[in-house]
Amino acid sequence: MQDQNSPLRPSVRSNPAVKHVTVSGPAHRQVGVESARLGLTRTEYADAAIRYFAERGLNPVEARAREGQLIMAEIKRLGDRVFSYLQEQERGLLLEMVRSQLRQQAVQEQALRVVENLLAPEGGEALQRIQQKNRARIAEAVAAGLAALDIKALSKPRKSGN
Repeated sequence: MQDQNSPLRPSVRSNPAVKHVTVSGPAHRQVGVESARLGLTRTEYADAAIRYFAERGLNPVEARAREGQLIMAEIKRLGDRVFSYLQEQERGLLLEMVRSQLRQQAVQEQALRVVENLLAPEGGEALQRIQQKNRARIAEAVAAGLAALDIKALSKPRKSGN
């Protein structure tokens, strides 16, 4: 397959194990056209083509079908990785939202305590009953909200690199 008119490349010239392969006339012409287009010798082009099929475990006669399957498998693998990454980001985002809500509630409770202290002399026992009812309702709402969320799933340790 060595082109008689093209100069030998050093890798081919220095390799005494160069062998010859017989190919059909149309395939030989196609090798000549493609190798010239790419600026390669016919030997380099044929070597690269053979390595391509061998390294990927492809049958050159059925390459299109198998290569399509390999591409689809790679797309699925990448899709799974993206989905996993998005789930991890969502977990972190939801956990931060829960933390923010809890901080906000703590601030509101502190503000209510200040108001209570200011109004306590005027309201006395009635204010304390209202406050107890409100605390109980808030505690129930928080407990229900946290029960609805799977906190253990949200607080999974993050994988490094994400």
